[in-house]
Amino acid sequence: MAKKKLTTDISQFLAFPFKDEAWVKKLAIASGLIFISFIPIFPLVLLLGYLAEIIRQIAEDHESPSLPEWDDLSKFFKDGFRLFGAGALYMIPSTIMIFIGYAFMFIPAFIAEMGGMRDEEGIVLMLAGNLAGFGLMGIGTLVSMVVGVILPVAGSHAVVKKDFAAAFRFSEIRNIFKANWSGFLVAFLIIIGGSTILFYGSYFLVLTVVLCCFYPFALSIMAAYLALVGSALIADAYRVAVINLPAEKDS
Repeated sequence: MAKKKLTTDISQFLAFPFKDEAWVKKLAIASGLIFISFIPIFPLVLLLGYLAEIIRQIAEDHESPSLPEWDDLSKFFKDGFRLFGAGALYMIPSTIMIFIGYAFMFIPAFIAEMGGMRDEEGIVLMLAGNLAGFGLMGIGTLVSMVVGVILPVAGSHAVVKKDFAAAFRFSEIRNIFKANWSGFLVAFLIIIGGSTILFYGSYFLVLTVVLCCFYPFALSIMAAYLALVGSALIADAYRVAVINLPAEKDS
């Protein structure tokens, strides 16, 4: 049997946040959570739980993309903590490498500044520290990029299975990704393209004297829209991937 691809028109994903009668209120709540994301954990977890509900509607219930009601906060928190915890664990290796890279770069300079060695030794140590630091940060950045590809699939798997451990069943995640890698690629490209537009669009606001006051609000709205659309795209790619899985690998 030929493998299925994304079956929903991409334009439907881009437009679905505006089709709900109460889309202004629902998008405003999501945007508000991003706006107050400087508050640790709480807003992000709640938003992740809302995105998890969108993923579940599409990937598990096979429904068309739509905006859920903001009426089950306890469920959103539960699902959100599941995704937040999985993301935090996935990011540990790259974060550690980048942190150690920074340490390698700055500790030798600090020691030299304190007069703990001769000038020649300080120069050699700083050069070695910079090389090691840049190397570790480069590796850490590459690892974070790989995680950026794996994590959406792993998070969707945890949401559908309602199991935190499902985010770390790497063989299942690999099989799901392979079953519809082109669908996930399309989703990633749209998300990356949207993020690029978001960056340059918000940068334009900063450059203007009048509109710069609206920058935080515009950025929050655009980021919320991108999160909603991106979640729906990933969910549909996951849905098609599970359909394409051989029966013995369908988990």
